Amino acid sequence: MAGYYQQPAKSGKATGALVCGIFAILLAWAPLFGIILGIVAIVLAVKAVKEAGKDGKATGGKVCGIIGIVLSVLSFILYLVIGFGAMAYVAAHPGSVTVTENTPSLSDSGSNSSALGATEDEKQAEAVAQAELDKLKNQDPAFVQQLAAQLDAEFADSAGYSLAELGVDPVAFVQWLLADFDYQLDGTYTNSDGTGTTYADVTMRDVYAFASTFMTDATAFSRSTEAGSMDEAAMKAKLGELFNAAMEKTTDTTESYIGVDLVKQGDAWVIDEESWADETELLFGNL
Repeated sequence: MAGYYQQPAKSGKATGALVCGIFAILLAWAPLFGIILGIVAIVLAVKAVKEAGKDGKATGGKVCGIIGIVLSVLSFILYLVIGFGAMAYVAAHPGSVTVTENTPSLSDSGSNSSALGATEDEKQAEAVAQAELDKLKNQDPAFVQQLAAQLDAEFADSAGYSLAELGVDPVAFVQWLLADFDYQLDGTYTNSDGTGTTYADVTMRDVYAFASTFMTDATAFSRSTEAGSMDEAAMKAKLGELFNAAMEKTTDTTESYIGVDLVKQGDAWVIDEESWADETELLFGNL
C-alpha cells in the first residue's frame, strides 16, 4: 500500500541490555555480579543493534554495562585494601604478644624493636623495609612503571578495556594513588629462624572516594541524551574523560596497616620478594 510505513522491529535484547547495565551499576559493590551483569549488558546491546539497528536502550545498556564493570573493578580493589589492612592488623597483634606500659612481655618467637628498644639486627631489618616503603612514598620511577603496566593489564582483563584504551594514562593513575602516600613505622619483629616483619601505618589516596565520584558523574552521563547518540569509541573516550576528572576531584585519603616481611641472607636482611609481591597485590589490587 502506498505510503505504508513499517516501523523497525524492536529487539527485546535492547531492554535486557539496559536492565542488566543498570543492575551492573547498582551491584558494583558486589564485584563478581557487577562484572557479570556488565558483560551481559554489553553483549545484549551488541546483539540488539545487529538485529534491530541502533537503539537508545541498547546504547544506554552498553554505557551502563561499561560503567558497572569499571565500578566493580574499583570495588574489588577497595575490598582488597580493606581486607589487607584488617589482616595486617591482626598479624601485628598476635595473642602471644602482651605489652604493658613498663614491662612488655613477648613470646620466644621474636622481639619488637618499638617495645624493647631496637637491637642492631632489628635496626638493619627495619632500614631495609623502610627503603622499600620509601619507593612508594617517593614514587620510585621503576616501581611506578611496573605498577602502571600491571594495573593496566589487570584492568583490561577485568573490564575488557585497558585504561589506555579509555584515554587514561596508567602511570598518571599510579601517581595519583601514591600522591599522598606516607607511612609511620610501628615496630619490627625478628625471629630466630632468620625471618622478620616490619609493620607500618600507611596513608594513601581513598579509592572509595574516587569510585564514588566517578560513579556519580558516570551515572549522570549514562542518563543524558548525549550518551544515546555516541558510538563505542566516543563512549570510551567520554568514560576516560570522567575517570581523569574524578582523579582531579578526589584528594581524600584513607589509612591502612601493612607488614613488610624480611629474610636474613648471611649477615644482611633483604625483602622477601614473594611476600612483598603478595602484600602490594593486596594493597593495590593488581600486582
